[in-house]
Amino acid sequence: MKFIKSISTSIFTLLLCTACESDLEQVTYSSENAIPSTLSSLNDSYILESKNASQEAFTLTWSYPDLGYQASVINALEMDVKDKNFANKVILASSKTDLSHTITVSDLNSKIMTLLKVYEMETAPIGIEFRISSSISAAADTLYSNITPYEGEPEYPAITLRGSYNGWDFTKSQKVYSVNSDNIYTAMVYFDGKAADGWKFCGTEDWGTDNWGAPESMTPEQSLVTLVSGNGGDIKAYSKNSYYLEFNNTTGELKVSKPHNSWGIVGDHNSWGSGDTMMTLETETDENNKFQYYLKATLDMSAGNKWKIRPEEKWEDDIAPGAVEGEFEDAGDGNFKVSEAGNYTIKWYFNKVTPKIIVVKNK
Repeated sequence: MKFIKSISTSIFTLLLCTACESDLEQVTYSSENAIPSTLSSLNDSYILESKNASQEAFTLTWSYPDLGYQASVINALEMDVKDKNFANKVILASSKTDLSHTITVSDLNSKIMTLLKVYEMETAPIGIEFRISSSISAAADTLYSNITPYEGEPEYPAITLRGSYNGWDFTKSQKVYSVNSDNIYTAMVYFDGKAADGWKFCGTEDWGTDNWGAPESMTPEQSLVTLVSGNGGDIKAYSKNSYYLEFNNTTGELKVSKPHNSWGIVGDHNSWGSGDTMMTLETETDENNKFQYYLKATLDMSAGNKWKIRPEEKWEDDIAPGAVEGEFEDAGDGNFKVSEAGNYTIKWYFNKVTPKIIVVKNK
């Protein structure tokens, strides 16, 4: 375990207004005289496993910095890949009063996967560093620990879609995601014939003001609309099964595109013509206890069969290997393929930042 303690040499100035007859007294403080926060120790290494996703990874505690005077200080617990100088730091906690933070295996793994994606690094044992920074003094201790993450998906800020399609159940909602944490939320969603029965965007589990619904003037299949925050009606203007949504929760602006009623599998097995194998909407709870939606098809394919996913037997908005992640064979020409003859199940997890396709040979 290596610790590096650094104290910023910056000078921080605070003006104190006092009743000194006719003038003001100016007092200047130097952070060199401050006593920095110190972090509790970590193990030299950790191995994160998906089966322990909901369990505590560890708790970090720290002391309150002594700046030599009474001041309101915001302490932030920061994390980044070792030796990156906190260039893309993730803030785990920020508080004026709290002196500890507990992080779960799932949350820690998700944040590490986000950092690996930023740095274009492979999933492997990796050095992670932590530090406490202050809004007044940059003095901080830095902790290093080697952490082995498991394959997983980064988590992004999300807003749920609650509606008739899922019984208005918050825990079983599809979502739109803000990839850049910029209040722009996007994703493909699938209503399974119930879009016109009503739905809303909801940022929290309750029905407070953090939800967005339809204005009275909304028209059928409106491609651009400003939703109403807090007291809007159920959104019933759309009748297709699937859409691509882009929602700005600051302005309330909703952009709706790529309306489709069906998705299917086209390929060598049907001579790339009509008669696609239709996909149906399914749900499951994954190993991290997260509820997921996917479209599924099961079909027979011969050895070397090339295929694609497309909507309504049309080529506009078709899905190619370069647009998704997952477990599949890439033919290298914009098509998927299977090497062996057999019966296959194809699962397309569409409601993600990066959609995922899993192909399983049944027999």
